[in-house]
Amino acid sequence: MNNKLDENRIKQGVGGQAVIEGIMLRNRTHYVVAVRKPNKKIDFIKHKIEDNKNKLSKMFFFRGIVNFVDMMKLGYKTLVFSANTAGLEEEEKNKKNLTKEESSKKENAAMTLSMLVSLAFAVGLFIALPYFITTLIGINEKENVILFNLTRGVIKLAIFIGYLLIISLFSDVRRVFEYHGAEHMVVNAYEHGLNPDINNIRDYTTIHPRCGTTFMFLVLTVSILLYMFTSYFVYSYIYASYTPPKILGNLTVLAMNIILLPIVSGISYELLKLGFIFYNFPLMRLAILPGLLLQKITTKRPKDDELEVALFALNKLLDNSVEERSEEEVKADIEKENEAELCV
Repeated sequence: MNNKLDENRIKQGVGGQAVIEGIMLRNRTHYVVAVRKPNKKIDFIKHKIEDNKNKLSKMFFFRGIVNFVDMMKLGYKTLVFSANTAGLEEEEKNKKNLTKEESSKKENAAMTLSMLVSLAFAVGLFIALPYFITTLIGINEKENVILFNLTRGVIKLAIFIGYLLIISLFSDVRRVFEYHGAEHMVVNAYEHGLNPDINNIRDYTTIHPRCGTTFMFLVLTVSILLYMFTSYFVYSYIYASYTPPKILGNLTVLAMNIILLPIVSGISYELLKLGFIFYNFPLMRLAILPGLLLQKITTKRPKDDELEVALFALNKLLDNSVEERSEEEVKADIEKENEAELCV
């Protein structure tokens, strides 16, 4: 097992996420989604990542906001592909009467709706619910800004950890967490200078400092600190001259919390990058340790068939002879396989 990181490979920015029965991996130029089909064969798509012409994507702090939105979009697309590949026949029945343009519009509308619903769910569960629970406890936000927000933060973290523990009990989610572990193991092996294979990647951990789980922990932590100032600002400036009805004060604070979400994500992104750059410094390791420990929930030790998919994804990502492979090519291959099975 090699313990020394390869700086050149780290600069390639290889990372990804688990999807349904597979893994998405990306670097600075391409992304690959590898999925194990019902017939146990592995198939994949590969696409170039278009250069983001938005100047904000290159600017300190703002790049975190832009990258967060881009990753949500890419994450949704890869999940849809993996789900469709696992149940392609049903998907084809639903799409057989749609043109390519109509299908694209339908997918874009579904993606937008899904992102809005996900955002609303996250705001409700991790912002509104902790806030109102803390209010019900009886702590006066105006008089005890620090105590109120620290209590709220503890409740928020408890809800987040509880949510992860509950969903990890479901077998389908656990399998996704195993693929998540496989993704981390193959990236860790690659960044330590190895040419990963099924044997040498077993020595590597399922924990990785750039993981989205660590990012989510940073988002929650940064929000605790930032929202203290929100409460202070609302009651010291907006409502300085009079005491508003309780519900009005609560809604004002919540509205500002939601408005500040992009700032929270921007700060968290920069902290995540710093955490990886200075990962070998003891103080930095200590700072991101809670986020790493949370990965004990969101990553599980993978089986060999899951490691095989992770290796397949990495090899296709690094294979310069394959520039593109579309969803249509995957569908065509599956249709041929289905026809061949019918002929047998």
